[in-house]
Amino acid sequence: MDETEIRTLLEERLHELSERLEEIDEDLHEHEEDDFGDRAIETAGDEVLEGLGSAGQREIQQIRAALVRLDKGTYGTCTRCGQPVGERRLQAIPHAALCITCAGQG
Repeated sequence: MDETEIRTLLEERLHELSERLEEIDEDLHEHEEDDFGDRAIETAGDEVLEGLGSAGQREIQQIRAALVRLDKGTYGTCTRCGQPVGERRLQAIPHAALCITCAGQG
């Protein structure tokens, strides 16, 4: 993939995540149940939504960082060791900042 295709892919994913997070936020603010049992189910659902929202926020941050790396010309270079991230890894995770070796080190 060339830089334009990568940027488009990242921006589309960013837009998709932003819309999804907006929907999650709206769902979290909708509570109409007065019944205790229904309220408990809603609370459990809210916890799942909050987890999804947190994961979405982390991915948004990673995508924005990848866009900055594109701008700086460092996209595709591991931010930890400086080695190439790897084409296959970037195809699977376009916002990957670490090569597979560094990612495996935690």
